[in-house]
This record gives sequence, C-alpha cells and structure tokens, in this order.
Amino acid sequence: MTVAAVCLCWGASAAIVLPKVLGSNMVLQQQSEVNLWGRADADSKVTVEVSWSDSKIQTHSDAEGRWAVKVATPAASFDPQTITISDGESVTLENVLIGDVWVCSGQSNMEMPVKGFGNQPVDNSLEYIMRGGEEASRIRMFTVQRARSYDKDMEDCGGEWQCASPASVADCSATAYFFAYNLTHAVDIPVGVIATDWGGTRVESWMPLSALRDCVSEEQFEQKHTLQDIKPSELYCAMIAPIRNFTARGFLWYQGEANLGDIDHYDTMMARMVEQWRSDWGDKENAMPFYYAQIAPYSYGNSNEISYPLFVEAQVRALGKIPNCGMAATTDIGSENCIHPARKFEVGQRLAALALAQTYGQGGFEAKAPRMESYEIRDGKVTVRLSNAGMGLSPWYGEPITGFEIAGADRVFHKAKASISGNSVTVWSDEVREPVAVRYAFRNYIENNLHNMFGIPSVPFRTDDWNDVK
Repeated sequence: MTVAAVCLCWGASAAIVLPKVLGSNMVLQQQSEVNLWGRADADSKVTVEVSWSDSKIQTHSDAEGRWAVKVATPAASFDPQTITISDGESVTLENVLIGDVWVCSGQSNMEMPVKGFGNQPVDNSLEYIMRGGEEASRIRMFTVQRARSYDKDMEDCGGEWQCASPASVADCSATAYFFAYNLTHAVDIPVGVIATDWGGTRVESWMPLSALRDCVSEEQFEQKHTLQDIKPSELYCAMIAPIRNFTARGFLWYQGEANLGDIDHYDTMMARMVEQWRSDWGDKENAMPFYYAQIAPYSYGNSNEISYPLFVEAQVRALGKIPNCGMAATTDIGSENCIHPARKFEVGQRLAALALAQTYGQGGFEAKAPRMESYEIRDGKVTVRLSNAGMGLSPWYGEPITGFEIAGADRVFHKAKASISGNSVTVWSDEVREPVAVRYAFRNYIENNLHNMFGIPSVPFRTDDWNDVK
C-alpha cells in the first residue's frame, strides 16, 4: 500500500508508521546517507528496499517500536523512485525524487504564499500559479502545519509532500517556491523545500531555551516570555524538532520584523539558532549553508525613524558570526504601507543566486549586496567605496541617484546629490559645506536606487555612529 493509505496515528501500536515528513512525492538529499525512521511493532525486523539499489537494509525496532536506518542516495535525477518499508506488512513511498532539500523558515514574509495574503498580492502570481504543473518533476513542497510546544520536542508534525501544480504552488511559501524555481533551472536537479514558518513570530520562538540562555541575561530571558503569546522555544519544539532528522542541503531564513528593537543582540541570537540547527541536523563542520533575507523597508510606525536600518545593521553583523552564510538584500523592494513586499520573486531569486555562487560554485555574476568598504571626505564631498560591485554601480548615464543624506557637525541630515565612478559614490549637498557624515537608505522608508550591475541593491549604510540622530 502507499503511504497515503496509512491512516494510523504516529505512535500507535501497528505496522509501519512514518512521520509525515517521510512520504510519497518527497525529495531526498542526493549523494548522502539520508535518515529514514518510524514506528513498527515492538521488537520486530524492519526491511527497507529502495528502487535505486538492489541491496536491502534491515534493522530491528526497539521495545517501543522505534526504528531508524541510513540509506545511501545516488546523484540527483528526475527519474521517480520508490521506497518500500516492511515489518511483515509493507508501506511503499512512490514518486520520490533525488535532489537537494532546503529547509525554509521565518515569519510572515517567509509564510506569504505565492497567491499572496488578503489584499496583499505577490507580483506575477497568476503566471507562476498557472504554470505550476510544468514544475511537477522539478519542485516538491512540504509545509509544516502550525503547532506549538513549550520546551518539549514533538516527534511529528502535520503536513504532506506535494508536487508542483497550480493549487500547490498557490499555497506554497512564495520565497521558498521562487528560490526552488530559480535554483532548479540553474542547476537542473530536483529541489525540495520544507516550509516551516509562522507570521509575527520572534527568533526566540525558533530556538530551544538552552540556546536562548546562551545569548541573553536571566532578566532578558524572563522578559522575553512576556513579549507575545508564542513563547520562546515553542516553534522550535513543534515545527523544527520533528523535521530535524530529514537530511537536507541547507537553510533559508526570512525573519526579523518582530525583533525590530533587538539591535544589541539579534545577531547573537540568530547565530546561536543556526549553530543549534546545524547540530540538530548532524552538521559538525558548518557544511549546511544558511541564507537569509534582509528585512525590507517599511514605515514601521514612522517612515522617518531609523529603527529599520539599525536592525539591518544587526543582520549585517550576523554575516560575520555565522559561518557559511549569506544575506539577500531587499532595500529596493519594500513598501511604505505594506510590511509584506509584493516582489517575492526577487527575494527567492537573490537567495538562489547566493546559493548558486557560494554552494554550487557557479560564476558569471555577483550575488552579494554592495556594502560600504571605506570613505573619504575631501573638498566638501564624501566619497564612499563599496564592495561587491566589481563591474561598477548603477544608476548612471545621468539618472538621479536617490537615498543619500549628508550632515555636518550639527548632525542635521539633508538630502544629498550623488555621482558614481566605478564602485565609488561621491555625495554632496549645497546645504552642507563641511560634511562629517553620509547615510544611504538610512530611514525606515526612503526612496533609494543604488545597485551593482546585476541588480542587487546596496544594503543601508552610514559613516557615523549616531544612533540617537534621525
């Protein structure tokens, strides 16, 4: 029988019962020793047969019926495979692909489906939904159902592997789907995405209490239990722990809006979360890449405030604390009036570009965002040199450059003019004769248009350290 016919609850005393994340239509990580596990009758022999090998794998369940095996997988292929597991009665998983698996987590901007939220669209959603069936042999999706458990790891989660189709694409995380879409066509292998996300949630919810205690004082630890209904550890225990045995290539993360004020320790918490996840997946060498999205510009209560760019600075600092990681910039796709940007394709594409460059070793483009490297003040102007812009910056050919502000010793910022030369920008204002500081895109929402030659936007930056100056 197929796994779809198994209606037994996880933990029931019966023939083979699998966790939901092991099912027909799934993608298994290529060229790995992947984990398969489940329940059977107590103290019974369990046999695993896979269609890509003539070998049988045998093990015995323990006194509680638990069993687990590792299965070697071949190179990625679009050929459907089967897995049969038996303890006398057999369960067969069908239409299994071998490729790369990515775990995608975060809050509402990761959760936002291709069809969008109510009155909050995703650009070009109809096109990708209608063409979803074309990707059935390439993209497979698993969405972890919402659940909560405080400081107690759950064994299983709700969800089901689905092939890409108009209906399944519509409901899939847009960021995860567009990442998979861009990646599968770039490397020509199947891609599976496991979306485990919950809107409005803080990073503390996605890490165990022991990891959180490593990052904050006891007073902060207690205070974080009062900030929202979902407490620290609840989503880690219910929506990460049940899938951590599922062998994967790497992680995607789009979260941060709920932690906007934690500029002094968000980067530390995120780095500790990544360390925990890698440990959970058995990654002792930081081999599993972690790519995350910069949160996007939005009014956040007041467009002229600077809580947003201060938080982005924490996200940038995390780049130096998390080995084998990358951040996809979103400075150019925000919306002043909607916290959920409609341009999710660009988010997925930029995350895929980072993976293509850093994980798959392909070149021909620059996936990293321009960042301030150095600056010089001379003759009433400030020249800023940027990294990750080897072919230069845009816009040029006379198009106005927006998003810059400049200040003198009075610390009053004025809108500035700018010009580009190679990977440098020279900034000035007739209202500031002796400049002291320059800022770029350094408000919650301000029009900006500085990119490298591959359309990757610069992250917000500043030359000052005046956190109290707006």
